[in-house]
Amino acid sequence: MLSHGLNEIIEAILNGTCTKAQSLQLAQLGPEAVQLAVLAATRKFAQLKGQAPHPSTSSGQIPVYAKPNKNRRKTKRGAKPGHPATRRKTPERIDRQEEHRCDVCPDCGGPLQRCNRTRKRTIEDIPKDIETEITEHTIHRDYCPHCKKHVEPVVPDALPKASLGHRFVCFTAWLHYGLGVTLAHIKAILGCHLHTVLSSGGLLSMWYRLAEVLADWYEQIGQQARGSGHLHADETCNVNR
Repeated sequence: MLSHGLNEIIEAILNGTCTKAQSLQLAQLGPEAVQLAVLAATRKFAQLKGQAPHPSTSSGQIPVYAKPNKNRRKTKRGAKPGHPATRRKTPERIDRQEEHRCDVCPDCGGPLQRCNRTRKRTIEDIPKDIETEITEHTIHRDYCPHCKKHVEPVVPDALPKASLGHRFVCFTAWLHYGLGVTLAHIKAILGCHLHTVLSSGGLLSMWYRLAEVLADWYEQIGQQARGSGHLHADETCNVNR
């Protein structure tokens, strides 16, 4: 016979209303009481699994295991018969060429009679080892007698005193502000594919300097937009990004 307290706990478990205090009380009653509660819950779950849901029950309230397995796709994949085929355009340039030929028959291992039949297959892929290109610039400083000072040429590949080039800065800024890639993901991309380690502060510092360079063009575009005949809003743009 079940004690009154244990009976109430099992009923609460079966009804889904068991509290933390009741679970602690069940543990204090000993392993036999816990075993009875688990067996009762197991039988209840087995009964619920075999019952069909009521027609008025919403789909979100039906357990996953109680939903019937059915193929939701009613149409075949691909285009309809007779539809013109579409495929990606073949690249215009070829960077590397390889030839492939069987030494023996791959099915029986017997010798092959050579023929002049070939076919072409173009595969476009990312290079195996992608690394940043590091360039050491030797900057000559010469003296100008007229200006009474030493002068040197401007390095056009990066911002002043910057150790990262324009393409690197613009690429990371496009990832973050153009595509919405997070700082953590950008650092993972740079570290995994370009073998370059950067901190979040380093990335933000680069982008702040880039913003200063583009500020004049930004204001010019704003003035042209305000003075145009038609203004169109884009609600999909995240202005707070």
